[in-house]
Amino acid sequence: MTMVSLLLRALLLLALSLATCCNAEETNYIVGRGMYDMTGPAGEINFMGYANPDQLGAGIHLRQFARAFIIKDVLEGRSTVFVSIDACMGSQVLTLKVLEELHTLYGDLYTRDNVLISGTHTHSAPGGFFQYVLFDITSSGSVKETIDAYVRGIIAAIKLAHGSMQPANILMNSGMLLNASRNRSPTSYLSNPESERAEYKYDTDKLMTVLKIVDAQGEGLGMINWFAVHCTSMNNTNKLISSDNKGYAALLFESELPGEFVAAFAQSNEGDVSPNTKGAKCIDTGLPCAANRSTCHGKNELCIAFGPGKDMKDSTRIIATLQYEKAMELYKAATIPLKGPIDFRHSYVKISNQTLEVNGEMV
Repeated sequence: MTMVSLLLRALLLLALSLATCCNAEETNYIVGRGMYDMTGPAGEINFMGYANPDQLGAGIHLRQFARAFIIKDVLEGRSTVFVSIDACMGSQVLTLKVLEELHTLYGDLYTRDNVLISGTHTHSAPGGFFQYVLFDITSSGSVKETIDAYVRGIIAAIKLAHGSMQPANILMNSGMLLNASRNRSPTSYLSNPESERAEYKYDTDKLMTVLKIVDAQGEGLGMINWFAVHCTSMNNTNKLISSDNKGYAALLFESELPGEFVAAFAQSNEGDVSPNTKGAKCIDTGLPCAANRSTCHGKNELCIAFGPGKDMKDSTRIIATLQYEKAMELYKAATIPLKGPIDFRHSYVKISNQTLEVNGEMV
């Protein structure tokens, strides 16, 4: 090789190293993300959410996934784990079993203090994963197959997140999504004090908040968003496991981003927020249900919420697409950098010892 060739190669390597150096941004966090299938038993297991004993699984519409993010600040080295799961909610049983396995794997790195398991609140996923009788009545008790599948998926997602940790930055954005939800109890909302209602423009929370996670070169690693809407596009007649509108939205988002991108459409304050934008109707007459009681001829079994699609699968797709499109818009435009240390709070409260004032009396 001639001296000129050696010189040219050296200059090329220097240019490449400088480009790598100078294109990399200063990062505030170390982030890992991971996603793993946690689909529960698909046959003859009651779904958690509607408390309908006849809603027994008989197949799969959309599989369930656990999406895990580990965020560590570079200054103090403190970490937190956030896991969004395609299930009605987390439970103490799931959390304890997950923490037990995490302790075996990582010692005291991930504990009850800094691990958060958040359900998307789908009502079309296997139940039987609780420690309280009330929640396990319709599933006829605890279901080991459900618990095992959920714990296995959550642990696998956290392991992937732990193994993929790298320098990263987090950018935030937020915006209003107006056509993907409605208040399922508007007459109840009107019972709130007028002064309180005057503080809000809408009778449900329409704000979507997005965290955009990028690596040191500014390339996308993941996204977490929070938006308040029930995962009940699939109604209580459905017998197919489904991650519902939020799971569908996540799959849409992930399909548009390269590599091992993880998108969590996490749940927010969805209390009375329904995706069924056509409202509740009587299935025998097609007329609106009784406004104050959600009944038809005095029976709540005949009152079912619908919309916006031609059937529940179509409605799931529509509400998912609306969330996906808004999240992508906010993700692409996210510019507010998050800075500062990671912190967390966790406490147990004995509710039976709590008091509050009602109509001037302590109860």
